[in-house]
Amino acid sequence: MIKKLSIFLLLVSVTIMISACSGGNKTEQTVVDLPTIDANTETELNVWGWNVAAKALIETAKTFNEKYPKIKINVQEFGGPPQLYEKAGVVLSSGQGIPDVMQIESDFIQTYVETYPQRFLDLKTLAPADIDSKVDPSKVPTSYDTEGRLTSIPWDSGPVVVYYREDLFKQAGIDVNTIETYDDLIKAGKDLQAKLPNVKLLGFSFTQDDGIWRTLMVQNNTYYLDTNGNITLSSPKAIESMQMVKRLIDEGLVLNTVNWDTGIRAHKNGEIAISFNGGWWGGTMKDQMPEMKGKWKAMEMPAYTKGGVRASSLGGSTLTVTATDPIKQAAAWAFVEHSLLNTDSQLLMYEKYGLFPSYLPAYEDERFKQPDPYFGNQNYNELLGEVTKNIPPALYNSDDYSDLRNVAVSAYEEIINNNSDIKETLDAAAQQANSITGRTIIDK
Repeated sequence: MIKKLSIFLLLVSVTIMISACSGGNKTEQTVVDLPTIDANTETELNVWGWNVAAKALIETAKTFNEKYPKIKINVQEFGGPPQLYEKAGVVLSSGQGIPDVMQIESDFIQTYVETYPQRFLDLKTLAPADIDSKVDPSKVPTSYDTEGRLTSIPWDSGPVVVYYREDLFKQAGIDVNTIETYDDLIKAGKDLQAKLPNVKLLGFSFTQDDGIWRTLMVQNNTYYLDTNGNITLSSPKAIESMQMVKRLIDEGLVLNTVNWDTGIRAHKNGEIAISFNGGWWGGTMKDQMPEMKGKWKAMEMPAYTKGGVRASSLGGSTLTVTATDPIKQAAAWAFVEHSLLNTDSQLLMYEKYGLFPSYLPAYEDERFKQPDPYFGNQNYNELLGEVTKNIPPALYNSDDYSDLRNVAVSAYEEIINNNSDIKETLDAAAQQANSITGRTIIDK
């Protein structure tokens, strides 16, 4: 049952019973009736975002003001998510100084909306009725809270692809088109390293970052929790995903890149031949290694078995409406809709800031379909678009996501750094998660 808070009583015109499904929950749905705004509406919105995302919203504010010239958009730029979250926790808890629109990562959205449900506007009756089919499918489960409220709109996506050095594979005499499964990848990696002994197949910070494990879990249609909120850390698919990470490392195919800067250097210096990363990495490459233009290309991830899923997700964020005044809520929703459910805005942010659209209609635009010179005139955008459509909807999170993440990372580090038994360690992690959260363990 949705909490009927006083701020919503100003907005609600009628409450009707409908089935609203998210994670198997059904709830009463409140139809929110916001005031109508137009070119004469005068108000001011405070918007929070971080680094390039904040800059992108400054750009979409310019085109928004062409329609609503008297609505002033103030974008506060934070250095990164940790800086924004530190302040968000304070204002959401106190109710003082809350912005009207707030950016939150897809992984952490439910942490905030479940902890402070009264601070987030339900967008379900404001958004298009077919919103779930218009955005990255992997973002749909995290867009709703446990009561079925649509509390966020997906912004940028992290469709995972394999970035590869085309020139190095050619030197080693390997056709990347023959790589369809992880077995194929491992064989190709050994052949490549035999021909080019100073090159490792791939690189990531494997001693402390579980990003590759999370990527492989999503590809395997599992995560820390299932869509009913049950613990799946020790499920067969989670175990299989960890086994694949460990196999890549144990086969001697991985360079430990330690941190971000070392990873950049490894990409630049030819120390690695491939990289598993979200679509946002393409923008980073263009920005931080322009001299590598034409050397890197992208392809789908290998599948666990031939013909299997070759898509996953890593990263991405959302926008939420946290305004309380009715006029500001209407203006805030109009700004979110203009920025995220608009092809022109999405392509503008992608072209200038590398924020890959979650809005699927943008993929049909001719501007999106143009070959990418950086990636050797490959149809890079179309590849990312196809991968996005195939990402398994496994990313269900929760208000206790941070606790679960800490447990999972500790288990990951124990396995990677101390060579602990994978099944025993993940079983113990699931038990620990159960003790902390009270959630049920599902081993399937």
